[in-house]
Amino acid sequence: MRVSLLGALCVACLSFSMLARAEQPRIVSADGSITETVYALGAQDSLVGVDTTSNYPTEVQSLPRVGYLRALPFEGVLALRPDVLLTTVEAAPDKTLERLKQAGVEVIQLPVARSPADTMARIREVGRILGKGAPAEAMVADMQHRVERIAATGGASSVRVLFLMAAGNHGVMIAGRDTAADALLEALGASNAMDEVSGYKPANREALLASEPDAIVIAESRPGQFDIADWPQLSALEAWKQGQHYVGDSMLLLGFGPRLPQAMEEVAGVLAQARQVAQNGH
Repeated sequence: MRVSLLGALCVACLSFSMLARAEQPRIVSADGSITETVYALGAQDSLVGVDTTSNYPTEVQSLPRVGYLRALPFEGVLALRPDVLLTTVEAAPDKTLERLKQAGVEVIQLPVARSPADTMARIREVGRILGKGAPAEAMVADMQHRVERIAATGGASSVRVLFLMAAGNHGVMIAGRDTAADALLEALGASNAMDEVSGYKPANREALLASEPDAIVIAESRPGQFDIADWPQLSALEAWKQGQHYVGDSMLLLGFGPRLPQAMEEVAGVLAQARQVAQNGH
């Protein structure tokens, strides 16, 4: 069952009083977007470790890694002597989280953000937890302004988008409904060309050709990972021929963190172009 935003934030609220007593708490961040938020708020000096989804900004590369968000090792986290594990409700396994609590680590699990409103609420909460309320409010105000400006253009309405994930060893995946990719398209007012698919599914020639999108967005788990030469069926689509495509970093596009307005602005530009082409009939 999905944990509600309000409920998860209340858990964090209860944890805040304990965290606030530490002059300089030692924090392990196990979520790329939360790590980005800590840096964006200027609280990175508290970080003593991060998980493998935390790759931005580049300074984070110098920190110790504690493993993957959904497979956190008890010993690996505890070895960094953290006061706090700051993560999301996606963190696992539960056994590790319980053992860390028993060992005296404050485990704070925040909601997964899947909309601009969720993202702003989470930034505010991270700011409150870290004693960075004012910078968080300034960040949210800027984000709100930029998101409203994108919405006002209406450049993505009626645009059908094929969203793909270049996922390393997992190959190229089609992003269907109930994914972060679908949530980004919803935030932009665009429609998912593969909304009959649930979750992420391996891409295949037939599905790509049948999608007939107005625009194509590709999220790479590593820069340069996607090579169009490997996907002639994709380059055969009219949207690709017309240049109505965008390839970008998966954490930027799917993280719903402080860079969400940037992600929306960059994709919105391609979608506005696609809408214009569709209106002109070529």
